[in-house]
Amino acid sequence: MQEKQLDKESMKGTIYVLLSAVCFSTGGVLIKSIPWSSITIQGIRSIFSFMLIASYMVITKRKFVWNKTVLFGAVCNTAMALTFVSATKMTTAANAIVLQFTEPIFVILLMWALYKKKPKKAAVVACAVVFAGILCFFLDSLSAGGMAGNLLAVFSGFTYALVMMMKGFPGADFESSLLASHVISLSIGLPSFLGETDHSAKAWICIILLGVIQFGLSYIFLSRGLDRVSPVTASLTSTLEPILNPILVAIFCGETIGRTAVIGAVLVIGAAACYNVYEAAHKD
Repeated sequence: MQEKQLDKESMKGTIYVLLSAVCFSTGGVLIKSIPWSSITIQGIRSIFSFMLIASYMVITKRKFVWNKTVLFGAVCNTAMALTFVSATKMTTAANAIVLQFTEPIFVILLMWALYKKKPKKAAVVACAVVFAGILCFFLDSLSAGGMAGNLLAVFSGFTYALVMMMKGFPGADFESSLLASHVISLSIGLPSFLGETDHSAKAWICIILLGVIQFGLSYIFLSRGLDRVSPVTASLTSTLEPILNPILVAIFCGETIGRTAVIGAVLVIGAAACYNVYEAAHKD
């Protein structure tokens, strides 16, 4: 009975992470639709995300926590979000997302380095296939982006791995780190916002959607998912995002996707699905 309950919770966690990935995938098209600088976008979207996450914490009766670990999580989340927005502005959405999604590899390496937790063979194989699939999916456009944007996206992947692992750190509080990161982002972005001249309805609709859906709901779903599944499982499941993100950008912004996308999609989704099925069937 207890095993069935654990399986049910694990499945629920996977669904939450999938919903999070769908919300995150709107980032590319929304960021490219806003004629503001990366710092401004990051700062202003944080206002709307802050309001949503703060409301969620009040409703679920979660208290705000403040300590060094929460501050570290806030800095990691701010760095991850700002570098990803910058990368999306500087290169194609495909480049930005594929390079950010080196993150599952970083999760496994960090779990090994910090906790001496040797990765299971299945996790290593799944990560290798996922990484190969993502590279394959964006092979045609990988060389099109600027080197600076590509490097920022890789750094975003490293900090994203730390965000995925945040709940496992002593004294950590995921939601408190998010709120703190939004305050940091707003502090950095507000001076830049004062210099923006385009305040069209489209820009404001996109920034509100970016804050509420892509930066608010996504983290609420991710937080609930991370309560139920491991960081490695979550990072592999969330690889739905790099499939949806450039597809939405292609539809609404005209960025093209190469023919190898189908092969990449099969590899990524197949690896994530097979890994989750394997984990469910081989629980300790």
